Amino acid sequence: MRLFLPQRLRFSELSEQEIIALAISNEKDDAHIYRGYAEQLRADYPQSAAIFDAMAVEEDTHRKWLIDLHQRRFGKAIPLIRREHVSGFYDRKPIWLADGLGLHKIRSEATRMESDAYRFYLAAAQKTTDA
Repeated sequence: MRLFLPQRLRFSELSEQEIIALAISNEKDDAHIYRGYAEQLRADYPQSAAIFDAMAVEEDTHRKWLIDLHQRRFGKAIPLIRREHVSGFYDRKPIWLADGLGLHKIRSEATRMESDAYRFYLAAAQKTTDA
């Protein structure tokens, strides 16, 4: 396990443990973003807010599964690795940039987020010996 990341790493350089740690971080961030979207939409679009609340819970569940997987395979110490540590990795806009986006743009952002996550997990599966 790397203790320090001196520079941005390429995805191809990540170990299986680092990929799982990155996935844990991604799920946490996405849940946070979905909760922010829900709060922003709650007053005017309560049904859409409820969907984003449910999406956040789903991301929390994914994160728990990944933490359990990490603990079984590598122990309790999860490396701190985030999107910004990986060169060329997809990004997420801070939730405060979403203020005033409107329902259509938020839905579009959520669709992009899910597509990014899908591509990440496909790439991760290619790098693992225990999919």
